[in-house]
Amino acid sequence: MTRIHRILLLALAFLLPLARPALAGANPESRCARPLHLAYSMLPPLYYQDANGDGRGIEVDLAQELARRTGCVLQPTYESRIRLWAAFDASQVDISMSGVATAERERFAVFLPYLHFRNVLLMRNEAHAAPPASANPMNDPETSLALTRGFHYGPSWEPWISQVQSRGLVNLVAEEGDAVRLVAIGRADATIVREIAWPYYAGQYSDRPLRKVDVGASAGAMSVVLSRKTLDPAVHKAFAKALSDMRADGSLRRILQKHLPADLTDRVIETGR
Repeated sequence: MTRIHRILLLALAFLLPLARPALAGANPESRCARPLHLAYSMLPPLYYQDANGDGRGIEVDLAQELARRTGCVLQPTYESRIRLWAAFDASQVDISMSGVATAERERFAVFLPYLHFRNVLLMRNEAHAAPPASANPMNDPETSLALTRGFHYGPSWEPWISQVQSRGLVNLVAEEGDAVRLVAIGRADATIVREIAWPYYAGQYSDRPLRKVDVGASAGAMSVVLSRKTLDPAVHKAFAKALSDMRADGSLRRILQKHLPADLTDRVIETGR
């Protein structure tokens, strides 16, 4: 072996470890030609921020795993719910980890379900002299609501919401957390939240007399949302396969178990069947 060969081998041995991180991050099956704009919204426990302002929740872990499996780079941004759908329609957002399909939204987005959810009422105990837990506040014409702009609450709720609006008893806010705060401080009697969000808000307002009221609303599906306008079908297919593989190998269940009480995980996981 010549001196030049020895020098080249030593150089190669030094450079290979430096190259490995880049090689490990590359995925030859990736269909993403550029980083994708990922929009988060404040929807605990799907997405929330810790005391340091860092993003946490099911969506964060789900996004990391989907990025790893597809090879796509996801660049996180933040959008309010009302702004999110306009941003999708305007081709300004590529992907969201949480969305509820409607006929209008399916015009510009593809929905990949991954968990079931049910909406419940979050109320103050003092509301209307603290009626018993068995009482249905939807039958009380004096119940006032705080609702989040851009939310689709589902067919179980829309007729009642229209009635409450006709009485002038609806406050519309930009974020779900604002709606919960209005209830907590007595500016509204109730708001509608996902059942999986109740433990988070109950913990946030442990010093307030809040209660959960289950009125038997039907379940909906929470989905990963992919733009039809900015992403081609190969990208849709890659994310659908990655999500399917996560169901099959238990990764999706482990993510949900990390953020949800054990009794909720089995009820909400979307099996894909």
